[in-house]
Amino acid sequence: MSPTPEIASALRDGPFSKALELAVRASGLSLRQLQNRLFASGVRVSVVTLSYWQSGRSLPERPQSLRGVDVLEVVLDLPPGSLRGLLGPRRPRGRGVWSDKPVDRLCRAWDYPAFLPSLLDGFGDRRLRPVTRLGLRETLHVGSDRCARRMVVEEFIEARHDGTVSVTIANRSRRGARPLQVTATSRCRPGPTLELGAEGFSVVELVLDRPLARGQRAAIRYQLEYPDPVLAEHHHRRVAEPVAAYRGRVVFSARETPIRCETWRRRSCDGLVSGISEVSVDSDHSVRVVRANLGLGAHGLRWAWDGENPPGAVQDPTSR
Repeated sequence: MSPTPEIASALRDGPFSKALELAVRASGLSLRQLQNRLFASGVRVSVVTLSYWQSGRSLPERPQSLRGVDVLEVVLDLPPGSLRGLLGPRRPRGRGVWSDKPVDRLCRAWDYPAFLPSLLDGFGDRRLRPVTRLGLRETLHVGSDRCARRMVVEEFIEARHDGTVSVTIANRSRRGARPLQVTATSRCRPGPTLELGAEGFSVVELVLDRPLARGQRAAIRYQLEYPDPVLAEHHHRRVAEPVAAYRGRVVFSARETPIRCETWRRRSCDGLVSGISEVSVDSDHSVRVVRANLGLGAHGLRWAWDGENPPGAVQDPTSR
């Protein structure tokens, strides 16, 4: 059967997310049914990942995902290669694969969301130039209403280039919620900020109090606040560049603490969660994760509140 004019137009002009969304809607299949069809063809893709592809939050990149796109073309009765053709050339991925462009490294850390390259057009490579993070410590504060309130971050950095004047940070709240806001700083100040409210995403340039020469080090501190209430069920750090020492902490209200917490890590959004280990809430109503030589990917904590599903049921935590 030939695609409808609307689907044919999307397959011709893109983007991938729109073409997929229209084709899925026309098929009458649910995402769970699509997942079952993919599984029957030997392709493992989560329902959450399919949803992200459909919304444009991320794009298929890994070989397994690209095979899934080929299967989707058959299942959705689309011309061979029509969806694949909207993805363009495959970007470098995997362990040991590095790009010389800071923009590519940042996109990789966030699993290549479709919206990010255009958002970063407002930043030049100089602003996105990375530093070496020798130490990173962050504390998320959760209120008695189970919502994230604020996060305090301390970074110990080393400049890789002469004339390093800033550090760039990226943050995400929930989709549809306003992005996190920098409200207090030490040894730096907020600079240019790019926001995408629909994704709850922001990129902020923190301007250092003094320029750094190559090899010079500095300690900075900043606070991020959530302008909209966001239910806190997890917290994790996206790593675009290795971090020598990392300490993450989540502080809960004495009146409302979770019944179970876990640490976890994952190399990509459509990859498997690994390194799961249960952790206890301390006497000061907090949980911690401490790691050395933090590698690329996502590393974090997730928890379950009383009356909810256990942490293992959380398939795809939203990024911080």
